[in-house]
Amino acid sequence: MTARWLEEASAVFSTGAPPRFPRNMALEIQLRLHITVVPLERPTPESMSQWMQQRGRTRRPEEFPRDVHGCMVWDVGNGILFYDSQRDAAEQRFTLAHEASHFVLEHLLPRRRAVEVFGESILAVFDGAREPTPEERVTALFERVSLKPRSNLIGRNASGYYPNGEVAEAERRADQLALELLAPAALVRPLVEGASELEASRHVQFRFGLPEKVAWTYVASLRRRLRKPRFSSQSFFGLDGG
Repeated sequence: MTARWLEEASAVFSTGAPPRFPRNMALEIQLRLHITVVPLERPTPESMSQWMQQRGRTRRPEEFPRDVHGCMVWDVGNGILFYDSQRDAAEQRFTLAHEASHFVLEHLLPRRRAVEVFGESILAVFDGAREPTPEERVTALFERVSLKPRSNLIGRNASGYYPNGEVAEAERRADQLALELLAPAALVRPLVEGASELEASRHVQFRFGLPEKVAWTYVASLRRRLRKPRFSSQSFFGLDGG
């Protein structure tokens, strides 16, 4: 069963018609969301900061992470998605889906939920124009609505690890949504059930345009959920009738 949050987030990208795979994420993101997609050759904090400054949106280089394939920033309901145009198509596709997932999960949906409860006036809180009133804080507590503006940039500490569990969970959810967008579990499961792990990984990689490592990890995860063995001696020695 698909988690409710995953269904809600996936629906943001839906057009009503079945998507075509591999998906053209750069095009779909700009059609469905208020996001500007910006390809850069090996993006650096300096190049991303310069791009924004040239368009009147001040961001200091130290506000951007280093050594990234993609980076998502947002404010006032709009986003900018930088990605490395020098990566291969599959890597670019997954990066775009992952970064757009951050925008949907940490910015778009929390704003929508808050507006449902409080009305449009609450957006001033998200945009940093004012603090929530005591009444809004109490209502948010009972309605389980977060009024805390989400961070634009998810970084790592000096050791290369996520700084806290909240960030690690945000990354996990973004990965899960990206996979559901690019290779829906309902379409991948039949491939996993009817083939070896290696065969299924290759099918998923080429059918849905996923990076090799991502496809392999995804298939292994689905096989664990289906309780499929990773290795069969009968299959290896050709004794399973295949």
